[in-house]
Formats: sequence, structure tokens, C-alpha cells
Amino acid sequence: MSTRTPYRVLFVCLGNICRSPAAEIIFNAVAAQEGLSHLVKADSCGTASYHTGSKPDHRMLAALERAGYSYGGHRARTFRRADFSEFDLIIPQDEYNEQDILSLARHEEDRSRVRGMWQWFAPEETERSVPDPYYGGPAGFDAVVALLTRSMQRLVAELSAKLQA
Repeated sequence: MSTRTPYRVLFVCLGNICRSPAAEIIFNAVAAQEGLSHLVKADSCGTASYHTGSKPDHRMLAALERAGYSYGGHRARTFRRADFSEFDLIIPQDEYNEQDILSLARHEEDRSRVRGMWQWFAPEETERSVPDPYYGGPAGFDAVVALLTRSMQRLVAELSAKLQA
């Protein structure tokens, strides 16, 4: 566990316009709700550069708004090797993104920072990754927001216990 404050969390998906910015927004909101904004901070990026500089997908922003979350101005960026040094915890949204990130790891310390999002899913969840809603309709975006909201409660609780111990 890092001794620097705030503890930095990086969420990663493919293009950084759907799942990972949603995870960032939800994480920061849950952390603020729990009074932990001074201890943790999240960011997000993608493993591909397709959407660099773009806002999150308008359908994801609509789903986040329906769930009560606010867009904070995020712009898509691509994962860099330097992120291993700048973040304490790197959370890919699916196995493919996890493989891409791990292929860039320089050593075991880099690899040790990577934990799949599924590790904070509730035991009854049937998914092993955050589904990519990009090619679907609004229900898929709402489902991703709901899954991430449930998961962030668990992640923030875990970090809170570790950081305030």
C-alpha cells in the first residue's frame, strides 16, 4: 500500500469513453460520499488511442446522469507505461485490457498494481468483466452504471479500511 496521499486509482477500458470514465466518475462520487476525497483520487484511460481527447460517449453520460452522477470534464487518453509509477492501483474493466496492460509491465512491481474490476463484484454477479455497452442501447449503459456503482461501494470500503488503519 502506498504511503503517498492521495492514493491513486486508474480505471482502464478499451477506448476510455464508456466503462473507465464511468468507473472514474462513480468511484470519485462514492469516495466523496464516504468522506474520503482527501485520501483517494481516480482517473481513467484506454488501451487504444481511438478516442484520445474525446468526451465520454453521450449514451454513457446520459446513463450516469440518470443514476445521479455528474460529468467532470474528463477527456479520453491512452494508457502509458508511466501510469505504473503514477498510480497505486490499476483496474482494467475486462480481461483483454488486463492482458494489454500487463504486456507493458516492466517488472513484478508494475504487475502487482493491476487488479481486475471483477474482484469487487458482489458474489452473486454472473459477469467476470464489465460488459462493453458501446454497440448496444441505453439499457446496456444503465446496466454498466449499476454494476459499477455496486462494485465501487465494495472497492471504496476496502480502500477506506486500508488507508485509515
